[in-house]
Parts: sequence; C-alpha cells; structure tokens
Amino acid sequence: MKLLSQIFAFFFLALCAAIFSNCSNDPVANGTGSNAGETELAGVITVTNSSGDPLARAAARVWVLHEDTIKVAFEDTLNESGTLEFKSTIRAEDKSSIQLIETHSGDSLSVMRWVDLGKNPSQTLAAVASASLKGTITNNGKGVEGATVYILDKSAVTDASGNFEIQNIPEGVHYAFVEGYFGKFSYQMETGLDESATTNNIDIAENIFTVVEDFENWKSRQTLLGKSFGQGWWFICTDSLQGGGSRVQDGISSPNILVSGDSAKDGSSLHLIFDLDEETLGHYGVAGFTIGDDFEEDDMFSFYDLRSATAISFDAKGSGELFLQITKRSDDGEREYHKTWPVTLTDEWQHFTFTAEDFDTELVAVNSLNFMVESDAEIYLDNVRFDGISPSMWPSLGMRF
Repeated sequence: MKLLSQIFAFFFLALCAAIFSNCSNDPVANGTGSNAGETELAGVITVTNSSGDPLARAAARVWVLHEDTIKVAFEDTLNESGTLEFKSTIRAEDKSSIQLIETHSGDSLSVMRWVDLGKNPSQTLAAVASASLKGTITNNGKGVEGATVYILDKSAVTDASGNFEIQNIPEGVHYAFVEGYFGKFSYQMETGLDESATTNNIDIAENIFTVVEDFENWKSRQTLLGKSFGQGWWFICTDSLQGGGSRVQDGISSPNILVSGDSAKDGSSLHLIFDLDEETLGHYGVAGFTIGDDFEEDDMFSFYDLRSATAISFDAKGSGELFLQITKRSDDGEREYHKTWPVTLTDEWQHFTFTAEDFDTELVAVNSLNFMVESDAEIYLDNVRFDGISPSMWPSLGMRF
C-alpha cells in the first residue's frame, strides 16, 4: 500500500510540475550543442523599441559564452526598419549552442536576449528600459578594492569598501564576470535591487555556485536562474489535484508566501504551511521548480545535466520533515523520481546539503527540483543553489529529447 501511495503522489507531482512549467509567456529559444562542428552564425534580427516602432540604426552584436568570458562573434548596425540580416564565420573556439543578441544606442544597452540561432534564425526582440546594477564584492566579509566587474563590455571597479555600480544595462538578470587578484569568476546579478540584497553582494571566498533562487526580487514565479532563458517556473501543489484532502495555506500567486524582516534568512524568504490529510492515499505537499521544460519542443531545453554539481544546497527552518526530490529522464526516456532522506526542520535556520549519492542516482537529465512533505509542515526556505556549477557553465548543461 505504501508503494501504491508513492506512485500516486509521484504521478500527480509530475502533472503539477508540467502544468506550472508551461506557464511562460515569453519563451526563448535555446540549444544543446547542436551547432557543434559548425563555423557559421546566420540569422535575421528585428528589434523594436518599447512602443513597437523599429529601433533604427542601433548597433547590434552577437555574443558567445565561454566558461571564463563572453566574446563578440558578430557585430553590425540595424537598418531603418530595425532589421539586420547576417551570416558570419566564427572561430572554432567561439562555437556555442546559444548566443546572446545585444543591441545598443549610445551608451545604453537596449536588448540582451539569449537565443539559439541554429534552431530559430529569425528573432524579433523588443527593447526594455535601461537600469543600473549596484553590488559589493567581499572576501570573507571584507570589501575587495580594485576588482573589475564586467557585464558584456561594460565594467566597473570596486571602491575601498568593495562597492560598484554598472549603469545603462537592460532591466533583468545578467551574467557578470568578476576579476581581480583572486582570479576570474562568473555570477548572476540583477537590476532593481537595493544595496542590501544578497544577489549582487558576492563573497569570493565561497566555492563556485549558481543561485537558483534567493527570493530577493521575486516579482514573478520564475526562479532567478530561469529568468535568463525564460524558463524555471515555481509551482506549489498537494494531493488535492486528484481530489485529496491536503491543502497549502497560500498558493503560488499569493503575496503572503514571501516573508521579510526577522522571519527571513536574507532579505526575503519563501514561507509555506502544509496541512496534509492522512486519510488521503498518497498524501503529499510540494513546492518545486522546473529547470527545463519537459516537453518535446524544439525551442527549449528540456533537461539539464547536473553531474558537475558537487551538491544541491539550501537554507530552511520551520517544523516537520522535508524531503528533497528530483524528476529526471532515464536512459530509456522514462520519467523517474528520486528523493532524499528527510531532514527535520527546527526554529533556527539550518543549511542543508545533498549530493548525488543522497539521491542514489546520477544527476543527469534533471527536469525539476522539489521540496516535498508527507506530513503537516511549516517551511521557511531560502538560498537554493547548485554548488560546483558556475553561472557561465549553465547554458552548456542544457539537454533536449
């Protein structure tokens, strides 16, 4: 009977993930290395301003990402209709499965959009408002002076306190490279955050990591990581999807699921209360997110290869027991579910770390990561990370059917 209840819970958990991961209104085409061996980039780019009029005569560039840098592969100027048709031979080391299209007028970057020109060579993009990005670089909590922070070819040097500001970049999440005496590393940074937000406050003493979510600027259901490519959607569900009696106090769209102040870990944190019905066969509650769109669509990454991750880690407190679960595809294409042993939440924040051994499976072809309860629980969650993966590595880990 226990096995049967697990099967029911897992089946509807997968259904829940599929429903919410398909909510994106702004899909961005991505690749999986299908351009390997090719030496040409070709496509047609059309760019409009915020009013829908052509962004005439703006400069346009195509960038390709490497683990330690990002380089221009092609540049030209949009015509009077805001269009650029191009075909360019690129160097072997610049071959990439996805590209960043960027346009700028004067000193302001207008568009930065990741695309897969090999899958969709015709791209229509809309310019967004420019913004500034502020942050701090520290080493074991002490400000790092003289470090250079790059976003494309824009840069800023940190002051004596480690503070920096980069102006005139599009609103949103960006890959930033930080370089100094310590070497060169990539991080995610986001515009529109106050100076106390942890997203842009980087301590270089930490090991390499990619932040999935820190809830500092959660204006939509997308994860921080997913905002770059139009993927990564959070979902919350219980066995009530199939008629069960379990409930969650606040759904995914409720403003009450974020808390700040003394209740939060850093800035703001996710807060969920699950009331499970033990009379329901296979009762469960889940808060999770997709890292790929598990559908047979050509334009999106379906899964990610997380075998290079040294761990999946997060901060949590509350009451009850919490499992970490992944959904993945097996070698024969079947969906699989793997969960860890439960951790017991307390009133104090704890940092939890799980490796592939804790899931008893390789972290390959992973589609979603889920925080799962099988009894009543109150959860505070923050700082979900993939340790051992730098942000600039992330696009190369995407997989398709």
